[in-house]
Amino acid sequence: MDIGCGDGLLLQRLAPHVRQAVGIDPDEGMISRARTRLADAPQVSLVAGDFLAMPVPPREERYDTIVCVATLHHMELSSALRRMAEALAPGGRLLIVGLAADKSLLDMTVSGLLLLPIRVMDRLHGGMRDPGVRMAEPKESIADVRRAARDVLPGAVLRRRFYFRYVLTWDKPREERLR
Repeated sequence: MDIGCGDGLLLQRLAPHVRQAVGIDPDEGMISRARTRLADAPQVSLVAGDFLAMPVPPREERYDTIVCVATLHHMELSSALRRMAEALAPGGRLLIVGLAADKSLLDMTVSGLLLLPIRVMDRLHGGMRDPGVRMAEPKESIADVRRAARDVLPGAVLRRRFYFRYVLTWDKPREERLR
């Protein structure tokens, strides 16, 4: 499952390697663009809707992998992590690329130190263009996300990345013991 699939670019790249995939996005326009992009991928289904409002799938229909790219900050953090954990099959993997707010002196220092490498990367790669999607400023810091993940996803690993991003990975235990 790709939560916040947007126009389906990630699903398009994953489609040749999976038996079945689901993309969900609350923006009807994005889902329409994804349908066009994925017209030749019958193994991909798309849902226009709010991930947090979806019912948790029965155990036999849970997902082996859930990805969430630049979407988590649009949702209430703990509720979203809990719902993702519930939708994940035992032994499944959660992969999140998230955006974090600079709230602490450490956050601002790290961002300041990364400014020059980011500017160089922008020059080399043509900079960031408007992706045409709904944007929202992140509310939570890396520390906030780390605390929520520790509470909801025991054993999750969070690493800071360029452009105010982080990567959070979690492998759900084979036996369900959610907090």
